[in-house]
Amino acid sequence: MKREKSIELLNLAVNEELSAVHQYMYFHFRCDDLGYELLSQMFKRISIHEMIHVEKLAERILFLKGDVDMIPSAKVEKLIDPKDMLEKAYKMETTIVNE
Repeated sequence: MKREKSIELLNLAVNEELSAVHQYMYFHFRCDDLGYELLSQMFKRISIHEMIHVEKLAERILFLKGDVDMIPSAKVEKLIDPKDMLEKAYKMETTIVNE
């Protein structure tokens, strides 16, 4: 029973991390298109870092003999203004830290 609950909670974390990956990659693409190269590269690096989190969580789920649920927890917010992107990124990071 504890194993199943652990797998469930780990999958919830995977879902959150996948949402972060998608959001940061969207910001990367938009900033690149707008000519904000440094900001674009920063968002790309953060997205890759979030992918590593997904990989580690998936490894733990598989170790527990579970199946990895690869469904993002939220849709990408299609923000265009870099200021709005940075505010969203800040909210995403502070939400994760405070949960």
